[in-house]
Amino acid sequence: MSENPSTTRREEAPVGVNAMIPNTARIMDYLLGGTANFASDRAVGDNAFVNWPGETGGIEGVRVDLHAARDALRRIVGHLAGECGIRQFLDLATGLPTMGNTHEAARAVAPGCRVVYVDNEPSVSAHGQYLLASDPDTVFLDADFRDPKDILGRAAATLDFSRPVGLVLFGVLHFVDDADGPERIVADLLDAVPRGSYLALSHFAKDDEDTAMNAMLTEMDKQTGESVVRRTRSEVARFFEGMDVVPPGVVETELWRPPEGASGPKPLPMWCGLARKR
Repeated sequence: MSENPSTTRREEAPVGVNAMIPNTARIMDYLLGGTANFASDRAVGDNAFVNWPGETGGIEGVRVDLHAARDALRRIVGHLAGECGIRQFLDLATGLPTMGNTHEAARAVAPGCRVVYVDNEPSVSAHGQYLLASDPDTVFLDADFRDPKDILGRAAATLDFSRPVGLVLFGVLHFVDDADGPERIVADLLDAVPRGSYLALSHFAKDDEDTAMNAMLTEMDKQTGESVVRRTRSEVARFFEGMDVVPPGVVETELWRPPEGASGPKPLPMWCGLARKR
């Protein structure tokens, strides 16, 4: 019997990837229960978040927070594929393909949806292409989401940009400093898709008084070499300027249309939202 690539851990690193250096995407994969990670990533995941703040706290608190964001992604994508009739998605800087990805969430509602994932981290690209190799309607591009022209040109082989597209930027824009123009990147992407397309995003919430969270993010920055920019609700809402924001607006992940009766530990604040291009 052949192995399922999504549930089999691969300790052998793809060509060009140094498994000894921890990587944010692989750490997140580990914390979500994925298999595309190495010992260096697991060591950071086990040690860097011991004092993670929040209602649950520690490494289990991190998992609560990550799953809250992933659950919000599934609800938003399901809404797009169901109520909005979107049948094609462009998921940018997606990270590693783990449980509950965009293509899975969309096809649970509307089988046949086409999805293009984009990431330029070598380990992410290698595993994504490996995992999705047998799926003709799902493609993984090795590209930088900061280069919309390149992405859109290559994605056109799979997506029809004369029809509405769901742009997904979950957990991405907080890695873009203000000096690098995150609003310009989003605007360039929206300029390339037709009216009726949607933008879905999530973003770390800013709280200058949350010293424990700030300390944790600083420690993670040191261990991974990547920095996180946290923004306020109004700053995140600016990414949707000129669009029709879908209720309930820009809210914390667990508040975006949760299932009736939903309960559980409260995650640390991360904004998410959905809006339609006019």
